[in-house]
Amino acid sequence: MARFVRKNVGTSHSYLLDGNRIPGVTTVIGILDKPALVNWAAKESASFAIENWERLTALPLLERAAQIEKARYNTNRKAVVKGNRIHALGEKLAHGETVEVPLEIQSQVSAYARFLDTWGLEVFATETPVAHTEWCFGGTFDLIAETPRFGRALMDIKTGKGVYSEVALQLNAYAGCDLRLVSSEEIGPRGGRKTVWHEAPMPAIDSLLVAHVLDDTVEMVPVKLDPAIFESFLHMLEIYETWVKRTGWDFRDEESFDPPVGKPVYPEDVPAARP
Repeated sequence: MARFVRKNVGTSHSYLLDGNRIPGVTTVIGILDKPALVNWAAKESASFAIENWERLTALPLLERAAQIEKARYNTNRKAVVKGNRIHALGEKLAHGETVEVPLEIQSQVSAYARFLDTWGLEVFATETPVAHTEWCFGGTFDLIAETPRFGRALMDIKTGKGVYSEVALQLNAYAGCDLRLVSSEEIGPRGGRKTVWHEAPMPAIDSLLVAHVLDDTVEMVPVKLDPAIFESFLHMLEIYETWVKRTGWDFRDEESFDPPVGKPVYPEDVPAARP
């Protein structure tokens, strides 16, 4: 039985190592404070209210407030769906498949195809689950490619507005892993096909890159491959394990849950100390 497993449930997933659930790289990085997201959420809510003012004024107050509150999630969901579609088609292009591209994302996917040719990227692996068996975390990287200029590069494909510093934590964490899953297709006795995952060592990585997909072009953005950045990620992992899992409501049924702040007490609940 494989030590490392990625379990897909609906649109989410989790990782198991030796039968125990382990955190994903992006979950660990999620403990970082992101004040820009707070500002973005406020702007999305305000813009939605202004653009839909007449319709909203016809609704009951609570329904009006609920729609404004949900506006930022709807905007983010649309961006995620679009990004996932570009990722999926980009992966097929990376493997040399012919794809039919919907008109609304045609410019981005065409730009990605040109990007692969321009930089001479030869795909080594895509969408691969990886794990660190000592530090017990997992993740799924977008792409490893052999390149004439960067050697064997571990790459992330970004479709958002910018490339932010935390991507360095993400890519260095993936590069530091020691185990990956490799898929193969098996044909059953009746001709059915299924994907089987096998464990393999993580290959040595020469460089880290981000492919930033814009409307009609893709920018190549270098990221530092730096042991100090990996150490920073491990510090965050320690905080996640010793604090988030101790205090987070999502872990209330776990052995790790031990909140340091108790319920209010009153004089009749606490006997007086003896002199």
